[in-house]
Amino acid sequence: MRFQSLGVLLVFSIASNCINAQSHTDVKKLYNDLFTDYTKEILPTADQSKPLVVGVTFYMASFNSFNEVEETISLTAAVGMNWTDPALKWNPNLYGNVYVTIINPKDLWLPQIFLTNRVDSMNPVGDDTMFFPTIVFTGEVIYSPGGILKAKCPTDISKFPFDTQTCTLQLMPWGFIQSNLLLSSNFDKAQLDFFSPHSDWNLLEYSTSIVNESLGYSVLYVKLTFEREPLYFAVMIILPTLLFSLLNPLVFVLPVESGERVSLSMTILLSYAIFLTLVSASIPASSNPMCVLLIAMIAIISISGVIVIGSIISANYFYLDNSKNIGMVMKYLTKLWIRKKNNVVPIDECKELAIRGKDITEMLDSLFFYGTYILIFLIISGYFLYVLL
Repeated sequence: MRFQSLGVLLVFSIASNCINAQSHTDVKKLYNDLFTDYTKEILPTADQSKPLVVGVTFYMASFNSFNEVEETISLTAAVGMNWTDPALKWNPNLYGNVYVTIINPKDLWLPQIFLTNRVDSMNPVGDDTMFFPTIVFTGEVIYSPGGILKAKCPTDISKFPFDTQTCTLQLMPWGFIQSNLLLSSNFDKAQLDFFSPHSDWNLLEYSTSIVNESLGYSVLYVKLTFEREPLYFAVMIILPTLLFSLLNPLVFVLPVESGERVSLSMTILLSYAIFLTLVSASIPASSNPMCVLLIAMIAIISISGVIVIGSIISANYFYLDNSKNIGMVMKYLTKLWIRKKNNVVPIDECKELAIRGKDITEMLDSLFFYGTYILIFLIISGYFLYVLL
């Protein structure tokens, strides 16, 4: 069946090079002779005990849309089918060298192909449009119905916007078991002769295969793998998120005396919250699995909230002069920080260092500054490592 398309092209070439003209009378006579005793309700096989072999070819015309939330894919495609009808053979020399004819589909037995994982109505492919079949003098019939196919497609948006989606279309002649009709794939890939690329998705894989299911049906599987174009989302979501995350810890570099620490940290927190609200519409809303980028953004906004709390606590200790108002834990941590910073080893271990509020502020600033940057680095690097792996 794989080389039947080449045979059809050869027949068309022979027909086009014929010298004798084909009159309307010849075609009319051919039609009357073929369909006078033709019964379209019967399976077109000479031996009814053997199955009819139908060659199939999947043609992709365009990729229309992909809905991550509804887990559906929409594309425009056609299913080319060819088979041999022994009742439709003729001698071209008797009909003015007519080698090929096109007829109304209502006069001919035609197989119906169903998309079993379709999400709308359970109708045959191309049921809403009339597609005219072509008949060759050898009895071969070529029929290619098509339309907009909307199928169910499980999604995985965990690596958004660097994700790839794989969808499998299941097409079968519903109602015809293998003892009546067998599908045979003409090609191991979908044909892209009429395909128009999509601006947001790249087609990576488009393989086809025939599987004879245990339930008795012959099924055509079309495996489509698409890769998302991440540039728009990288510029509009990832880069601003990186900018906010790198800008936030710089609050602790600002002098406490300026009085702008808390206001700056609150401004950054609110700005990022508004930004997260705006971009949430562009991030697919799914819980299984959840988008890792969204998790990273929530973690960064949580760190931003911690920075606001840290800036308030740090400013509070800055104006404390009486060490009696400083807790024991804070005193102990500040002593360790001062000794490590200045590399101080006291001669008398019993002698206590004088702790001021400014010392605690410096210790807290260093702790929050380096700590938040380390957390942000771990979050961002973890996201990109997950995407790459």
